[in-house]
Amino acid sequence: MEESKKKKGFFGKVFSVLSGKPEDENHGKPAKKGEFAPRQKEPVDLAFVKNFTESGGKFLYCENESDAYDFLKNITRESGISLIFCKDPNLQSILGNAGLNYTDTGLAQADAFCADCEFLISFNGGIMISENQTRGKKLTELPETFITIARTSQIVENLRSGLTGIRERYKGSIPSQITTIKGPVKEADIDQSTSSGTTCTKDIYLLLLEDQL
Repeated sequence: MEESKKKKGFFGKVFSVLSGKPEDENHGKPAKKGEFAPRQKEPVDLAFVKNFTESGGKFLYCENESDAYDFLKNITRESGISLIFCKDPNLQSILGNAGLNYTDTGLAQADAFCADCEFLISFNGGIMISENQTRGKKLTELPETFITIARTSQIVENLRSGLTGIRERYKGSIPSQITTIKGPVKEADIDQSTSSGTTCTKDIYLLLLEDQL
């Protein structure tokens, strides 16, 4: 019961952020702003949603995987997607349960790309990815529709936190081609030695799932 309330609370706050109406955390009412009241720092998860959607990204919140199935069906139907390229076994399971066609070999034939991410960066609304997601391909070589499926625990405050998390996760074997993408525009590569300085006009969808507790 408490977990359900928690999820609904986050869901409501997301819609408040997207509508531009601040909420009081305790009562769900518009927050009162006194002239001299200290400015409260926005929670990292809500800041991420706001910054990601403001950049043109398409955000979909999922309380569970069943929500993800429905959203994925809608995305493929509305975008005319017939085949999704996906190499991640866990995400292949989600796509399969949604009844969607996917391939892990026919990139040239696919009209959408599905992957997870390293982290979600709150301060700029960026999705941090590496060669582990792109499989060594440049963004320009991938299909025009980019679907990311991530978990709420992957939201971090800034790039430094994301890079620290990558170092801890890979224990010295840091992946290459680390970059952040947001909306239709590719952010500057973090690893300047691999930066192409190009932009990306892909449709970027983010399905954000609650972590299974």
